[in-house]
Amino acid sequence: MDATITVTSKGQATLPVAMRRRLGLADSGGVLHAHLDEDTGELVLTKPPTISELSERISRHIKPGTRPLLNVDQFYQSQRELRS
Repeated sequence: MDATITVTSKGQATLPVAMRRRLGLADSGGVLHAHLDEDTGELVLTKPPTISELSERISRHIKPGTRPLLNVDQFYQSQRELRS
C-alpha cells in the first residue's frame, strides 16, 4: 500500500485511514517506530511489537528449566558472592 503523505511546517504528518486501520491504530492515535536509512533516504514506519511478541522473542533464548528472576537485588548479591 503506497500513499503520498504531506508533512506540515510543524513536522506533523497524517497517515491515511486505510493505513491506520491496517496497522490497527486507534482513531485516537497510536505509536509507530520510525527508521531513516541515511544512505537511501528511505523512511520506514513500523508498528512496535506488543509485550506478548517481545516475550515470545525473548523466551526463545531462555534455556528450559531456567527459573524466572523475581528479585534483582537478590540476583546481584548472589553474583557478588560467587565472585568473592
